[in-house]
Amino acid sequence: MGGTFWLALRFTKLVGILAFAMGIGGALLGSEGPQRQRAAYWLATPGFLLTALAGFGMVKATGASLGAPWISGSLVLSLVALELTVRSVEPGRPRSTAHMVGVVGALVAVLALMVWRPGAA
Repeated sequence: MGGTFWLALRFTKLVGILAFAMGIGGALLGSEGPQRQRAAYWLATPGFLLTALAGFGMVKATGASLGAPWISGSLVLSLVALELTVRSVEPGRPRSTAHMVGVVGALVAVLALMVWRPGAA
């Protein structure tokens, strides 16, 4: 695997993470309903997909297993954060502190899994 390809995957994943985080921030802290929905649907969701695809490419490039606890846990918790974010911007749904705590908690857990990598060889 070439160094340039690896750097491209890492850069793509970083861009995806930034879009994901910005979309979640806009959805949870935005001022108006339509603005919050745009942040969730058009920033957080593509950010999640970009992060997941780049992460999949990195896993395949390194030969790691998608079943590793830190990889599968990170993917599931990121999906939970996205689902809670999208649910929080549904029309007629008031802002909920529980949703915010759930999203932030899931993101902190994802970060912890990616830093400590339990079960990694």
